[in-house]
Amino acid sequence: MKKNPYSGKFIVLEGLDGSGTSTQANLLFNYFKKQGKKVYLTSEPTSSLIGGLIKSQIAGDWQSSSECLQLLFTADRAYHLEKEIIPLLTRGVAVICTSYILSTLAYGNLGVQDEKWLMEINKKFIWPDFTFLLKVSAKTCIQRIKKER
Repeated sequence: MKKNPYSGKFIVLEGLDGSGTSTQANLLFNYFKKQGKKVYLTSEPTSSLIGGLIKSQIAGDWQSSSECLQLLFTADRAYHLEKEIIPLLTRGVAVICTSYILSTLAYGNLGVQDEKWLMEINKKFIWPDFTFLLKVSAKTCIQRIKKER
């Protein structure tokens, strides 16, 4: 992976489902907006066709191998970077994203035992300038998910 060469800052929030990444990303987005900063909020998987396939598999609508799913995540990330994130960063916009490379490594390693392969298929992507890892217990995350969803 390579360092962000663009003028905009790339900020990622990572954490378990239910850890509050979306809440914190929204708070950060609103803070930047109030400061008059150019900022954009996004997430992975995206709402693209590829992201829809991923969400559909996560929902249990269809099943593939873990490797296939990770290749879909990588394709979604490549599309996301090319069409959305990099053009914004190039224009100096700060991009806040929930879930990125660390999510791939954490969740991907549950089904794919080859961490080197996961790193290899993601190596051409940029690293965030800042990554915030929200450490919340799995028990708390599950309670939040049950309450809110």
